[in-house]
Amino acid sequence: MAILDWLKNLLSPKAKPQSQATDLQMIFSETLAPSLSLSCQQVYPIVTPAMQPDLAAYQIHCLLNKQDKQRLDALLSDTGFEPEASCDAVYSGVLHHAQRPSHVFLHQYADFAGFCMLLISNDIALLQQLIAFKAAPPAPWESFPDVDPDTLGSLQGNIEYWCDAFWRPYWLSLGETERLQYPTNWREFSEYH
Repeated sequence: MAILDWLKNLLSPKAKPQSQATDLQMIFSETLAPSLSLSCQQVYPIVTPAMQPDLAAYQIHCLLNKQDKQRLDALLSDTGFEPEASCDAVYSGVLHHAQRPSHVFLHQYADFAGFCMLLISNDIALLQQLIAFKAAPPAPWESFPDVDPDTLGSLQGNIEYWCDAFWRPYWLSLGETERLQYPTNWREFSEYH
């Protein structure tokens, strides 16, 4: 639950220190506002308008497995952003484009057997590639190796946060054939929660 509280505080304009809110507002100002056509049915991770209404940017909030995190790092580099953090490091900061006036705010940390990511950007080329960037979180039994999905009723704590923030958006982005690749007990869990 602490992670969810942190994210709410990070994105809430009232909870931010004035300098951080002002910095993000300056970085993602209306003068550099991107315009994207977002499909209702996207692949995971899902690109959405920034949660903070005064930011002219889009975001992804996702959990990635290690291979997809490495692919995302390569994508950032290939589109002109020089990552300031190693693939496995906890990081929170702004990446600047080498040639364009566009930016990425990146917050990453390891959890749930993968990497939790919040990426906010106003770079159209990057955002268009993120819309088609099909990725996956670690499998549920990797994130929660000691959990039997058949014993779960209502969810609380870390598993509730994981399910609401990461697993459910991923599950809903899958087609029926992709869902059939998961064990029956985890499919039933995913349909119920």
